[in-house]
Amino acid sequence: MSKPNAALSPSIGFHPWIYFSFFLVSGLLLSYGSFSSVITLWIGVIGLLLPFVIGFWTYQPAKNLKIPLYQFEFFKKIPFWIWMFVAVLALFFRFYKLTTFSAWPVFDEGLVGFTATQVADKGVDRLLYFFSDNPFFYLWFLGVFFKLFGQSLFVLWFCSAFISTLWVPLAYLAARNYFSKSFSFFCVLLAAVSFWPCYSGRFSLGGVLILPLEALAFLWLGKCLHSESPKKGDGFAGLLGLSVGLSFYAVYLGWLSVALVISATMAVLFWKRRPLRLALFGLLLVLPLIPFIILWLKTGGASYFSSQSVLNISGSWLKRIQSAWNTPKNIFCGSSSSDGIWYKPVWGGLVNPVLGALGGVGILECLKNPFRALYRWLCAAFVIFLLPGMFAEGFEFFRVIPVLAVLIPIMGLGWARLTREFSARWSAAVLLLLMCPSIALDFHQLIDVYPHLWDSPAYWLKEYKSINHYRAYQILQSKSISEGPGLIFSDFVPGFEDQALNLADDQFNGVNNDHLDWEKAKWAAVIVNVNYQPFLAKRFGPGKTYWLSKDLNRADGGWMLWVIDITDANRPAFGQWREASRGLKEYVYQYFLNQNFRDPTDMNSEASSKVLNTLNGIYPLFKGDPFLEACYWEKKADLLYKARRFPDDIQSLNQALKGYPAAHLYYKLGTVELMQENEIAGRKAFQKAVRAPINFTQSAQFLDLPAAKSSQP
Repeated sequence: MSKPNAALSPSIGFHPWIYFSFFLVSGLLLSYGSFSSVITLWIGVIGLLLPFVIGFWTYQPAKNLKIPLYQFEFFKKIPFWIWMFVAVLALFFRFYKLTTFSAWPVFDEGLVGFTATQVADKGVDRLLYFFSDNPFFYLWFLGVFFKLFGQSLFVLWFCSAFISTLWVPLAYLAARNYFSKSFSFFCVLLAAVSFWPCYSGRFSLGGVLILPLEALAFLWLGKCLHSESPKKGDGFAGLLGLSVGLSFYAVYLGWLSVALVISATMAVLFWKRRPLRLALFGLLLVLPLIPFIILWLKTGGASYFSSQSVLNISGSWLKRIQSAWNTPKNIFCGSSSSDGIWYKPVWGGLVNPVLGALGGVGILECLKNPFRALYRWLCAAFVIFLLPGMFAEGFEFFRVIPVLAVLIPIMGLGWARLTREFSARWSAAVLLLLMCPSIALDFHQLIDVYPHLWDSPAYWLKEYKSINHYRAYQILQSKSISEGPGLIFSDFVPGFEDQALNLADDQFNGVNNDHLDWEKAKWAAVIVNVNYQPFLAKRFGPGKTYWLSKDLNRADGGWMLWVIDITDANRPAFGQWREASRGLKEYVYQYFLNQNFRDPTDMNSEASSKVLNTLNGIYPLFKGDPFLEACYWEKKADLLYKARRFPDDIQSLNQALKGYPAAHLYYKLGTVELMQENEIAGRKAFQKAVRAPINFTQSAQFLDLPAAKSSQP
């Protein structure tokens, strides 16, 4: 065979530090700079793409490379105090400002927390919960925490932080099956203190289980590959299959790519060498999955899966490609605040520019050494782990978080290539030099940037957080400290915007907490529309009013917190309120289990009918009290409105007005009448809203509209 033409061989030497510098500077500009789309494109081309292509062409392997980089020992010994320091950092990054980091749970966390309380009381009554088919395990696990430690925001977030912390030692145990001690130390260091895993551990959601379960699966895979005897290898293969299969009952969408990668790896390794081992793995993977698959198909899980696809995006294919590009863009460069910040990076990317530059050098190392099976595997797994996010509409980091299992070793290869020819002392110095700015950037984003976003109400409204409930909680907590437990009614408002307050106030709320003697409560508080205030004041006395939505420009006036002292005269009324509020729990639970959030108009199915029947069944608890009657029919009207059953909605609003004729009820009635093209009836409703005892609605603006004026009787 003839030798390749020397003219075609690269004459430029490969210096990894040069490419690392290009990737670092470009990453800093793209992550933290604010440029036009044209300049951003040029930075990407000149600072990332061009250096990568040149680096790929000029690559030269490291000198004296007798063993692969991931098995080389860069340090003679890692002192015990360094391990302890890393452990302290891991705990600090996950538990510091545990209850103030996010200020208040997002909607999903409130939903998960509320359902976990129901699971704690009722037990696990199904394998999949909610329209999105969330597996039961995290709900059960969180319910156990609530049973042991009580219901609170601290326990809600402690549970997820605890699970996130478990990933750190599991990541090291898994890494040691493939890498040297030095390389594994680098991996565990990033697992302990890098932004993405620490940030994900701050959300109390089932997705937080993905990383520890993934590490456990790769631990069994490593044991299977490196077992001393074939019999032990077969045993670990069976354990691996069982682990992967059962994990579907803990995580779902984020686990599909992990199951695919591990199954493909086992097939490639043992299809010819040990087919019985592969069969054992497959059998123990599929058997526990059978009930899951049957139930998943029965509940229409396939339709939800397809509804998340990028193919549902209307517009050209270019728009879909741009949506797919958001996944790697958010990981390495971040997104603008206008894109929303729900499960997204908030300043820079999920991976900071220092680590991103290491990853760039690591990818070059993998691509130019395809003869090493692990390098080929890392590249293939990296792509597969990104696909669920790229094929899904929008960006959510839990869909692609399994990529950390391969991205961290790729970064490790970048660090190893930079320091391969250094002494142990210089390798440690370079690691320290790189990690200090990396940790500083991640710490700043995690502890400083993200919490301060909640200083602005604009982010609360955009990110599905209830600033009304947060403001109410601050007042109620202070009240409980000075006067002890009270009765707090937060479920009488229409809809289900937030269930977190029931967790937050459980320790001092005699409505929900059976361990408190509600008859000894000295005060009561209710969250309702602000236009109810004069009716409550006339019945019970003035009380104290906090207009929670005063600065939010709500069309119906928004919410208030109304606080009143409990006396012997009004205690019986609050006793009925308590029973009505407790009766709503089952309705809320059934709503979350059965309602199709993507298609709220679907009220004709058996599941949705169950929601309405549950609400109808608790009406006797509200009957006879004018305030409860108004709240009940308002809540029912809201449900019917979402189902686009407008005639029934109008009927329910008229029933609510028989309780307390508050301005916001007339306002809602007027808007629905206009939607039904009943302009005269709509105008009459707006006029009655304006004449109500107080009116904080936008009814007057509707009366000023030309269409409304032309419909005057």
